[in-house]
Amino acid sequence: MESSDLPSRWYEEIFQSLPVIAQNGPPPSLPEPLSWKDETALSIGFVAILVVTALANLIFCLPQRSSVFSESESANVSQTQHLKEGRVDTLALTGLRGFAALHVAVGHYCSVSPLHLDLIGGASMSFFYLLSGFVMTLGYAKDLVAGDGNTNLRDFNKRRFWRNRFARLFPMYMLTNILFFAVLHYGFKGKPMVGMLSSTNFDFNLILTFLGLNMWIYPIDAWLPFDRDCCYHSVALPANFVTWTVQTMAVFYIVFPYMLPWLKAVKKRRLMIHLLFWLQAVTFLSIVMIGTFGANNFSVAYWTARAWPLSRIPVFAMGCLSAVERMHGGGHVTCRFRSTGGSEARRWGWRASILGLCYILLLVAGVVINRVPVKNAKIGAYRDPMVRAFLEALVPLLFIDLILALTHCGENGILARLCRSKPMEWMGDIAMSFYMVHFSVILVVSMCLPHSFQSLTYWVVLGSFALAIFIGWFLTKFFEDPCRKCLRA
Repeated sequence: MESSDLPSRWYEEIFQSLPVIAQNGPPPSLPEPLSWKDETALSIGFVAILVVTALANLIFCLPQRSSVFSESESANVSQTQHLKEGRVDTLALTGLRGFAALHVAVGHYCSVSPLHLDLIGGASMSFFYLLSGFVMTLGYAKDLVAGDGNTNLRDFNKRRFWRNRFARLFPMYMLTNILFFAVLHYGFKGKPMVGMLSSTNFDFNLILTFLGLNMWIYPIDAWLPFDRDCCYHSVALPANFVTWTVQTMAVFYIVFPYMLPWLKAVKKRRLMIHLLFWLQAVTFLSIVMIGTFGANNFSVAYWTARAWPLSRIPVFAMGCLSAVERMHGGGHVTCRFRSTGGSEARRWGWRASILGLCYILLLVAGVVINRVPVKNAKIGAYRDPMVRAFLEALVPLLFIDLILALTHCGENGILARLCRSKPMEWMGDIAMSFYMVHFSVILVVSMCLPHSFQSLTYWVVLGSFALAIFIGWFLTKFFEDPCRKCLRA
């Protein structure tokens, strides 16, 4: 093997071990980029769906006229008498965040273990968007959006809010990306990483990483050639791959202060949540379908649909609206479970447990479908990505009802007790740091060992997982928390 082939071969192993590719082997050839000259109609169609998605999301979730909100003020004031007294109990949501982080991490680790099993961890990503909107609305804007006549939306301190969000995410984002780059550059100089580090696209993507712009311009990859020396894509994920979520969620924090009038004005919140759900589902699947079947490039289409910041605002807005609904005593946005006998809290506990079980069954069904052998290679190539895409687009409503049920049930129900247990509370507390380091740990460990990335033993995978949890705890206690306290307004 030529030395110049090593970086591309090493990244080929990573690329092929990702869940979408693992079951069917590497693609026979990389897709050709779109050409404005030869594929004008398809290029215009892809741009059009992106523009429509961005405009629809921004217009739908942001205020259009101040008069609309002043007219609804009196109606909202009358609604305050229906607000539930006391604090909304979000303790179980901390543990649920821990479960979601574990699902994503275990999915990544299983895909590179001898099992080569795709657990469809991406389906849990929308939970983090929903939870962010839910908790943020309760924590920062409860009095403002509740309709109390003594409060004014202008009282919301945008600078303080943005500074606190910056303190929450930016230090860990920068640290994990800098550390991963340092490992590549200094720890493996003279090894397979040299070719990748010398790539012009790698320098370009490193700048984008530090500016937090990778995912903002990611859709242009549809027209750019693949770079075998640098993660295949000309515009790649951040240096620490999993921190793409920070870039995606940054737009939520930018628009949140401007969403407050809209949150306060919406009267039929359940209906609006359903409209937002279908808006995000239709735009998500439209981007995936056009990119996959039109441009023959599922990778760019899927990552654009799930990670382009302007495409995920409706999911965040669903979380915000569900928080307002919860303030007014709401507990469901889909079906109402009827039950005779027992306390109300117990019924909510059963509801939460059943919803959690439904999500597990959906994941099991997806995993089983993807594992069924198919003779037609083309069907197999499209089946796995489509299962992932449809699950990720269609589970947000289930998550909304699950979040609401867990805030009503107290310690009732199996799922609530699990989420409130000390281990899961602890896991939820370190979830962000653990999530940001877990994939880097397995990559670095694989580079330190003679094994190839796709032939790691169970012991290596388990040891890497335990190490990732330890590093997540260590960074939370000795870096993330101190930085947040220092930088918060």
